Amino acid sequence: RGRRRRAPRGPQAAGPEAMAGGPSLRRDGAADARIRAVETDALMEPSFRRLLAAIEAEREDIRNSQAQLQEDRENTAAELEQLKFDTEAWCTTEMAKIDTEWKKLDRLTDKMGDFWPKKSEIIKINCSGQLFEIPRGTLCSVEGSYLTELFSEDNIKAIKSDSDGYYYLDINKVCFGLVVEYLLNRRLRIDAPLPVVPKESQRDMELLAEAWQLKPFLRENRVNPLHTTSLHTVGNVIEATHTGWQVISGQYALPLANPYYFEVKIRRNPAAGSSGGLAIGVAGHAPSGQEVHSILLPDSVMYASGNGLVGPSVLDQSEADSVKSGIYLDQGSVLGIRHDPTTHSLQWFFNGQPIGSCTLREDVLDDRMRQLFPVFALFAPGQVIEVE
Repeated sequence: RGRRRRAPRGPQAAGPEAMAGGPSLRRDGAADARIRAVETDALMEPSFRRLLAAIEAEREDIRNSQAQLQEDRENTAAELEQLKFDTEAWCTTEMAKIDTEWKKLDRLTDKMGDFWPKKSEIIKINCSGQLFEIPRGTLCSVEGSYLTELFSEDNIKAIKSDSDGYYYLDINKVCFGLVVEYLLNRRLRIDAPLPVVPKESQRDMELLAEAWQLKPFLRENRVNPLHTTSLHTVGNVIEATHTGWQVISGQYALPLANPYYFEVKIRRNPAAGSSGGLAIGVAGHAPSGQEVHSILLPDSVMYASGNGLVGPSVLDQSEADSVKSGIYLDQGSVLGIRHDPTTHSLQWFFNGQPIGSCTLREDVLDDRMRQLFPVFALFAPGQVIEVE
């Protein structure tokens, strides 16, 4: 009883305070783990948000790419549709052109068949003593002409030939020979040029062409496109570009078979109201060389604005005085000339009203004024006339 007890060793010797130290340490470790977890979450959250933002941005890029692809697809489809439409329209147009050319070729083939028929009847013609032999298809190749009607299959049966089989024609043999020459040349070339008609046969040729409606020989006159003046011409419109007389003619002489009328409308005339400046008339030849710079042509009759007739070498003064003088060719006015080859006279008209007539002298008819060209003279820049 009186002995002292030995203090216990090891854990058993620890009191309640010492025993309490173990659980406290364990609790501190768990807290640290939770703190570390929270810190890890705090670090992960920004990264996760950045990842989400990156994913969303990528999704937006994909949506934009899809929208762009859709837009490109629609644009491409529209372009292809337009290209298809344009191609079909072009093909339709080209097919129409090809069809038109085929029809032209067929017509040309038919015409060439007329010129070179597989089996053509030869027509024998005695024209005022000159003999001709020509295929009927060639003789009837000018559509609408009297020759075509005269020697048609139905009509030729009613025409009697002589004992040698020749049909007689009582016309100018030179002119008929030129017609035959032209028709034969057309067999080789559809746009064959007209043969040159001698001066002494021009009137008869024009009469024959009009009577028989030989259209290739019926030429429509126009302002001569080949000239050496400073005048500017577009079709039958003439414009002066420099100061000084510039004279230009028609391309062909006036026909001699029947009366012929032409007129000139004044589109613009800055020199209106002044003496001269514009002259219109006829001449025995187309002016050339220095003649294009003067209205005093040796073989001409012209009406000068504000003056009257100029052409004393081919007219008697009394004839010149018979046409009203002093008329100004102002803008909008019209001067007309009618040539009568039977009486060799010229009738003058202003704005549709006659202002007189004159007759050419007889001594100039056979040579100097055998044929008449319409002539037009302009002086002031800016003058414009139109020929009908």
